Amino acid sequence: MIQKLVLGTVLLTGSLTMAATFSKENVRVHRLDNGLKVLLFEDHSIPNIAYYTFFRVGSRNERPGLTGVSHFIEHMMFNGSAHVKPGELDRIMEYHGGSNNAYTSDDVTAYTDWFPSAAAEKMIALEADRMQGCLFDPQVLESERGVVASERRLSVDNDNENLLMESVRATAIMAHPYHWDVIGWMSDIQSWKREEILAYYRQFYAPNNAVVVVVGDFKADAMIQLIERHYGAIAPGPQPPEVATVEPEQLGPRSTLLYRDAQTPSFLLAYPAPACTDPDFPAMQILELILLQGESSRLYQRLVAEEQLAIEIGGGIQETIDPLLFYISVKPRPGADVHRIEKIVEEELAQVAAEGIKAKELTKAFNAIETRFYASLQSIAGKANGLGIHEALYGDFAALFTHMVRFQKVQAADVQQAAGKYCTPVKKTLGLVLPKGETE
Repeated sequence: MIQKLVLGTVLLTGSLTMAATFSKENVRVHRLDNGLKVLLFEDHSIPNIAYYTFFRVGSRNERPGLTGVSHFIEHMMFNGSAHVKPGELDRIMEYHGGSNNAYTSDDVTAYTDWFPSAAAEKMIALEADRMQGCLFDPQVLESERGVVASERRLSVDNDNENLLMESVRATAIMAHPYHWDVIGWMSDIQSWKREEILAYYRQFYAPNNAVVVVVGDFKADAMIQLIERHYGAIAPGPQPPEVATVEPEQLGPRSTLLYRDAQTPSFLLAYPAPACTDPDFPAMQILELILLQGESSRLYQRLVAEEQLAIEIGGGIQETIDPLLFYISVKPRPGADVHRIEKIVEEELAQVAAEGIKAKELTKAFNAIETRFYASLQSIAGKANGLGIHEALYGDFAALFTHMVRFQKVQAADVQQAAGKYCTPVKKTLGLVLPKGETE
């Protein structure tokens, strides 16, 4: 039975207040003359607002020499404008009872604010100001460059698992900009030019490349007036270029081997994966759960419980605009034979491709996906993020309300077909970290 996405919340504050039904029909859409798209959903259950700004830009939009710049601009957007000094945005927001954060992915950069309804105009003014007036002060820029370089050293260069992930990704993806990770290459971080950063900011962080999502305690007409007042005069930027490169088909297995200071090896397999809008995507996400999630998953049972070759199993697929990768990550036990691990993983994938999956596996995986999906939409922040992600990645916020329908249509045969299509030995990329001095 197909379920419609209908969510409501109740809050006891002297009287019961029912939130509006969370449905496509109750999301108000408004577009400014400069191209800014605004999505609004009123939820009066608590006197707060989630105000999310999504820019359609991520590492996918970068080029060699400028990798990592999307993530860097995320940092710089907190570091001053003509009207707000570095660090003042956080202080002002905290003074008014709010908080904020941000994230950059392969495809999107999002700025996330939560604040009391009474502070709405002040917060909107701050967001509009940094959309058009981020200063990129040379001294602050150099300081933040050092912060990002240190972040890369800590999270990638000195982390064996993340370094292996970066190496496998760069080996598996040769042509598409997904070749590099969001953090970028160290040599690029150290050599970005301020003029290049400013040009990138003006092109991609403009109203015509953005979506503002507002969920919470407000009146839509009044909110639109506020947004028009503060954003209306911002000029649109030049139209961002399309990402035209299509990753060529992988015609044979690939591998990457790193020798590092390590007590135990690290193991990572990657296979091509479909884009989030591809009809195969739901089946691959179900395959992820059957293989990798929980102690009853196939690879946990084989590698951890039965043969005791591994300590942890992880990986999976992520939502991306273009095809990326399906990862299988294994943390071997000391002394474990990594080639035996590889053989077992391939056996399990081949078995799914040849024999399919059990009905109870499909049901369990679907239930887990359904629970996770609806749980993510219980808060105003979750609703704002869900609307923005579907607008940015799927091309229409309305896709949020049919998200689970795609999974309800998946049959066991679809998972079997997807495993045989994507997870074959010819298309694998194997990555290993071995302790220095060992041989493969």
